[in-house]
Amino acid sequence: SMRFLLIHLVTWAAIASLFLFVQDKLPESRRIALDFFRPYRLGWLAVAPEAVRGFFLALALFPFYDLFMKNNRGYLILFGALWGLAILGSLEPLPGSLEGMIYTKTSFIEHLLVLVATAIQVFLFCSFFLRWEKRGDKA
Repeated sequence: SMRFLLIHLVTWAAIASLFLFVQDKLPESRRIALDFFRPYRLGWLAVAPEAVRGFFLALALFPFYDLFMKNNRGYLILFGALWGLAILGSLEPLPGSLEGMIYTKTSFIEHLLVLVATAIQVFLFCSFFLRWEKRGDKA
């Protein structure tokens, strides 16, 4: 749905902005992998791939829509699915991904920072998406 994509892009942009602000405050020795891999970027060159990613996430999760919407624990299910896909579904060994933890010399702080940022983004996404969808169902 367009709601999914719109909320995905808005929450991603908000967290990317916050992440980049925090990243710039870290000492250079603590952000080597973050500077190299740049897990969050802003600008049009970053929005297009993120839009494609959001589209494919929506397609992958669509068969489970009723599970998210009609289950008392739908929020936790959607959160777990999205955060799990973020950690396990990376195309390259980025900080905060399983491949990044295995195949890079990224510091624990860098992995933790990306994992927390991703969890916050997914939390915000789930909150806004499920609230908007449930309100849309009542109308």
